[in-house]
Amino acid sequence: MPLLIDGHNLIGHLPDLSLSDPRDEVKLVARLQAYAARSERRITVVFDPGPQAVPPALQRRSRHGYVEVIYADPGQKADDVIRSIVGATRDRQGLLVVTSDGALANFTRQCGVRVVSAGQFAKALIDDGPRRPSDEKPTSSQDDVAAWLAIFKEPEAPPSPPSQPPPDPRELKRKRRMAQLNKQVRGGGRLY
Repeated sequence: MPLLIDGHNLIGHLPDLSLSDPRDEVKLVARLQAYAARSERRITVVFDPGPQAVPPALQRRSRHGYVEVIYADPGQKADDVIRSIVGATRDRQGLLVVTSDGALANFTRQCGVRVVSAGQFAKALIDDGPRRPSDEKPTSSQDDVAAWLAIFKEPEAPPSPPSQPPPDPRELKRKRRMAQLNKQVRGGGRLY
């Protein structure tokens, strides 16, 4: 599953990279290259056009192994480029967008594309393993389970009605005799 990454959004979630660093894009691309080589995933990372020119190590649109780097044109945002890529993609279910931008995430979800927050993906990069954030299953601690069980507990069974004392044998005998007599009356016999 190819990844489409909002580059500056991801840099903001990595503790060892800073948006104020003039080489932040180059450092992120190097890290993504290592991740892509381990996971064998194609990655497209899109950057906003910064106030300075495109770093000399990168071009406006270039490929570095499994990683494609795209810089938005001046006057355009990375979000716009990502929207156009999502719109042009035929296999939208085979694409995974990495962003924490709410509007972009909503747009991509409406297009049928899966979204992973930049924070979650940053953890995968920091863990330095070929993990696939989209395939991970959330785990719950014992405290979480206990809290949910307290909220969604089974309803208590209604109290059983108070037990009635056993019927009097004489009353049972009287009821049986009355039933027999009623049968006789219905059967054509007469009681006077």
